[in-house]
Amino acid sequence: MIEDYDKSTELVTDNNFLKHTIRWDSLFFMEIMENDYRYFKNHAFGYGIVLLGKLFSNSLICLLILQKICNAISTELIYRISMHYSNNNQKFSFLSALLFIFTPASVFFNSLYTEAYFAFLVLLGIYLQIKQKPYLSSFAFALSVHLRSNGMFFILFSGYPYLVKAIIQVKDKKFKQVIATILEAIPIAIIYLISISIMLYLPYKNYCQFNEMEWCKGIIPYAYGYIQKNFWDVSLLSSYKIRKLFFLFWGMQGILIQGFWLYKWITKSCTIKNDIPGISIMLPTIMLFIISTLIAHINCSTRFFSTQIPFYWCLADLIYKKNGKFNKWVLFYILEFNLGGLILFTNYLLWA
Repeated sequence: MIEDYDKSTELVTDNNFLKHTIRWDSLFFMEIMENDYRYFKNHAFGYGIVLLGKLFSNSLICLLILQKICNAISTELIYRISMHYSNNNQKFSFLSALLFIFTPASVFFNSLYTEAYFAFLVLLGIYLQIKQKPYLSSFAFALSVHLRSNGMFFILFSGYPYLVKAIIQVKDKKFKQVIATILEAIPIAIIYLISISIMLYLPYKNYCQFNEMEWCKGIIPYAYGYIQKNFWDVSLLSSYKIRKLFFLFWGMQGILIQGFWLYKWITKSCTIKNDIPGISIMLPTIMLFIISTLIAHINCSTRFFSTQIPFYWCLADLIYKKNGKFNKWVLFYILEFNLGGLILFTNYLLWA
């Protein structure tokens, strides 16, 4: 309805409908699909969606159709996973899946961003773990690392049950069983290690063999962290500045809602139990909550949480008050981010 002041999307497509799905990160993905990683800062954008693009001959419409398929499957996975963790609470599970359909970060699940693909792999990994297929589960999580770097946090989900099991066995002096548990966990660690090593190696190969960039000298040459800090001012408490007050307003809403629910979960006041399986699935979200609050651009917090199933459990638990009435704060948050977030995103503003 309003002519774009930024014409960069027209370099990618002149389709009036599709061009509104290309903003911010999407432009980088399209650039990398066409020209590979010819600029250093492009290495902040994962290889997963780029490889998908090449698979479909860089067809934007094919990628968006695949995205919708991932969203549909993810909705079903959320319902099934929620049923497992809530002791077959159908109302809670249905509400969690419904809230995913109307996710506050819906604009990212319907434009050329990694969220839809990443959420699908994460949910698939959790579901495979429920079906007692830990190696396939770890493989799904390992693939997710190439879409979003926080996929590596799911090593906590995969590894925590083995750690608890080994500690109990040590206390019981069952040392042979401890060795068996360690041997069982080693292939999972190797799967993650290979995936993370590939993520680290590709920029290292391109930039560290012929010159000495600062990040190349680190014990772990982590290009992503260096790019985030030096190109986009991502560092400890970097969001807490007066000139970023609107960023704080936008981001703190997700932080406060997720943080309040995590407190209720810790104090055992939620539908999801605070037991070993519950702790396992919550650990990646807790890590993401800490990173989003202290280091990452806080205005992106809702977007980051939107790929985690505990975020929808949070909304499902909080959307109704004890008296059965809607929680107006949570309802406003969902509507605000669905409508306001869409307007901001399509006009190149704020939270992408």
